[in-house]
Amino acid sequence: MTLPSLISKYRVKVLQNQFKASYSLISQAVLNMGIDNPDLNSYYCNNRLDHTENIFIKDFAKNFQVVKSDFTSRNDLRNLGYSQSQFYQTSPGKISFNPDSYNNGVIFLKNGSMIASSGCWWDSGRIDFIVDVNGVKMPNRVGYDVFYFQIGADNKLYPSAGNMNLLGSTEEKMVRCCNFQESGTCLIDTGSSCSLYAIRDVYPHDKSKGYWDSLRL
Repeated sequence: MTLPSLISKYRVKVLQNQFKASYSLISQAVLNMGIDNPDLNSYYCNNRLDHTENIFIKDFAKNFQVVKSDFTSRNDLRNLGYSQSQFYQTSPGKISFNPDSYNNGVIFLKNGSMIASSGCWWDSGRIDFIVDVNGVKMPNRVGYDVFYFQIGADNKLYPSAGNMNLLGSTEEKMVRCCNFQESGTCLIDTGSSCSLYAIRDVYPHDKSKGYWDSLRL
């Protein structure tokens, strides 16, 4: 194995470990919030609390060791210390990911990760948020260090299915929404369902391969 391949493999392994740590941390935080609130989606979305002052991310922050926060609505990542204005999709080329998915307030955690609220997408009555497992560090790309999650009706954390309808996509649609090979393949943003495959550790284009072993940096 060449030196560049070894470096790439090491970088991906670091991201995989950061993803696992972030997933465990936010799963527990969602469960903790559900202890006192039996229906998080109804509370924040149907009552429209999150459409005015980004209440969800403020309450979510109470479950973490937060080192920095910005509870305003921003859609330019440079205002948060990033070197680029938007995250990139998984698809080839530097195609921007929709800023509506992370512009309802952010928190930076002690472990180096960042959580950004999407609010309640399209009045769907479901809480969505993005996790950047290594904060402002590169690659700042969905499916690599940036992942999309939703809170289900059972108050548990779920990976986004890629169409704003929790677990409502077909496998074909979910693969299109985690596409590393083509551009413009998803009805919304390509990369939005990659959290599902990252958790399963299955590469969407070849189920015989591991998700993380198939990434290249």
